[in-house]
Amino acid sequence: MYIIVWGVFMINKINGVSTIQNQYSVAFRNEETVTKPVDINQDADLKGIEALAVYNAPLLKNPEKLDIEPLVPTLIMPEDFENIEGEKIYTSEGKLHSIVQEDENTKTVLKPAEENEKMISLIITTDKKTGKVINEQKNFIKDDKYDEIYINEYSPETGKEIADTCYIDGKPRNASKTVYKPNNEMVIVNKNFEDNEFSVSKYSKKPDESIYVIFDKNKQLKAASEYKKSDLKQSGIDVDFYNGGMIAIRRYEEVTVPNNFGADKLNNSDLVPAESYKLDFDAKGLDGAKTHYSNGAIETNSFERNGEKVKAYFEPDGSLSRLELADRTISFDGDNQEIKENIEDNKVKITNLYDDGAKAVRVEKDKEFKEASFGKNGKPDSYSEGIIEDDGEDDSTLSLYFNKTGMLEAAYDC
Repeated sequence: MYIIVWGVFMINKINGVSTIQNQYSVAFRNEETVTKPVDINQDADLKGIEALAVYNAPLLKNPEKLDIEPLVPTLIMPEDFENIEGEKIYTSEGKLHSIVQEDENTKTVLKPAEENEKMISLIITTDKKTGKVINEQKNFIKDDKYDEIYINEYSPETGKEIADTCYIDGKPRNASKTVYKPNNEMVIVNKNFEDNEFSVSKYSKKPDESIYVIFDKNKQLKAASEYKKSDLKQSGIDVDFYNGGMIAIRRYEEVTVPNNFGADKLNNSDLVPAESYKLDFDAKGLDGAKTHYSNGAIETNSFERNGEKVKAYFEPDGSLSRLELADRTISFDGDNQEIKENIEDNKVKITNLYDDGAKAVRVEKDKEFKEASFGKNGKPDSYSEGIIEDDGEDDSTLSLYFNKTGMLEAAYDC
């Protein structure tokens, strides 16, 4: 057994040297490494590894079940655009807003790209019976070509993701399938098309456990890991395989001593999430100046309420998408809200409120940003600050990560 400093490591990107600050937490780490071929039938201490090594026996006996076919994207080229079936809906200014396709069971909405109206950037299909999204495809376009494509498939009953695929330059990069089991367990099978490797991941929330198994292109075991985590303790086993045999095993245990480093960063009134906006009035029905889509649905409604000017924006299906007020904008996505506030000159605060109770806050001022995220229990998950580059990308100079109790687990000074 030996003691290591575990927690607040500041990493310098220039020279790659890790330095330890005067605030830190201590972890006690037990580690044992086996680097020779292992026979689990002859070593009683390794009996616990057997379940890990042969996890999901049906997959090992029938590795063909690992094969995953990528979800097929819907691609519409500019020359084919005029032949798209469906109702084309235009804004009051004559700009194409969306194309709607419907059959007995589903409704599909296709939205054009800002940079090329004859290419599609978003496709969302909804199950009419349950009202849940069952398929979503996001297209990222570069030089009038579909550069990156992300497809997610969801269960019409639960709304949970059951499959996804990523395409880069027209070729599938990876695809996965997700199966939900009793007792909050989840199993994900993933295929990486670049190296033809497979992985199987199993997650359990109570207790907080995960198992991760990798198969090589020949569908032989390559590596396996098992992790168990509580608020201040994490233990695990990593196993390496070669040519079907177990060659290395690493066991470890980490115990973190709680500390409050980083609390001062969160003690900032700017990072207090905004309250959820209560929509206690009919934004569509109030008297005001209204514009309409080509299908007759209300596009916007500008009115005055309690002495405040308000402009409401709607989707062609009648759902409210956002409200613009003098000092803030509230965007709606189902039960999620994004509240953008103009605090002062050159200072903007953005709060995201999620339907599960989690929250995130970001403050931008003069090309600098600070942001924090909070779990549904109100405890902090992460904090970061840094510079906003000219291309809009963030360059973080400090990142903090917290455990479920709100205690700091890791810190990086980049």
